[in-house]
Amino acid sequence: MRTTLNPVDFAQGQVLLTRLPDTFSNILQTAQLESRPNGCVAVSYEVAGAGRCLAVASSPNEAIRQALVDLASILTHCTEQQPTAQSFASETAPEVDTEIPSSSERSLSKSRQQTIGTTLPLRLKEHLYEIASSEGTNFAEVSRRYVVFGFEDFVSRSLYTSSTSLFEMLSHELSDWQGSGTGQTMIRLDPGYAVRLRTTAKEYKKSVSELTTLCAAHGLAMQKLLATLETKVSSCKGAAIRNLVSKLGLQTVATPLVSGILVGNIRAPRKLLSKLAGAFETHESLLSTLFRGSFDRRLVPAYKADAGKPVLSTAPATWTSAVKSLNLSTQDAKALLDLGV
Repeated sequence: MRTTLNPVDFAQGQVLLTRLPDTFSNILQTAQLESRPNGCVAVSYEVAGAGRCLAVASSPNEAIRQALVDLASILTHCTEQQPTAQSFASETAPEVDTEIPSSSERSLSKSRQQTIGTTLPLRLKEHLYEIASSEGTNFAEVSRRYVVFGFEDFVSRSLYTSSTSLFEMLSHELSDWQGSGTGQTMIRLDPGYAVRLRTTAKEYKKSVSELTTLCAAHGLAMQKLLATLETKVSSCKGAAIRNLVSKLGLQTVATPLVSGILVGNIRAPRKLLSKLAGAFETHESLLSTLFRGSFDRRLVPAYKADAGKPVLSTAPATWTSAVKSLNLSTQDAKALLDLGV
């Protein structure tokens, strides 16, 4: 299909293109290489309107490459938000919502990701770069993971927590990263998450940028708690699982069911999930996240068979089906099924 090119856009694009060399040169004159913890290297530079920016990687060349990519994104986004090409070097729009996935990300994803501009504390941004470097991945992937993780937990908690208490908690978690200055960055999200985040931000009268930053900090906080919780749950083996069953107020016949829940093979009913959260001194949403992760990471069993492969479930067993599979007495089965679905 042939499309008509907007002459104004074309002219502004030409102006931008001719000014980019001088703009890059002026900004990168302030750039410095810095040695960071864990053997990482950072490039720091100043952008008017965006403040101090930071690109962290495992080597000087990779950090420089990342800085150039980030700077190109910042400058071109600014022109899209402003009516004249000249303004891109003077101010960065606080919130961006356009679809410009990188070529590498476009090849890995069927749906085009949407980009949201946000301002992160530099310590938080640097930490995300360090995680990406240690995992051998990129900043876009890591930042998206923690924003989505934090957002999903936020939505889950909002169902039974007051918005005042919820945002007090989020603000407290974000304050742990403050005091190091801020820098603008771009978070790329799948379209579905981008729409949900915008809608939620509007519902709570927050900017998309603000909610994105809060969710990133919350995701990191939840990941730290998740590691501690995983250790607690993993310790419930042998005699410990029987003690846990007793603590939950269940009969010993429920032991295999509780074991299945802890490894993610059985979906816990709401009443039992609440009891488990109390036993492990954690939040229900975090416990559910741990169980889902355990199910997703389950090992595929080896097999030696002439006919067919073993069939693996694609979702945890329901509580009802798990209880019925034990062939318990009517009384014991009813007591367990009364916990819900």
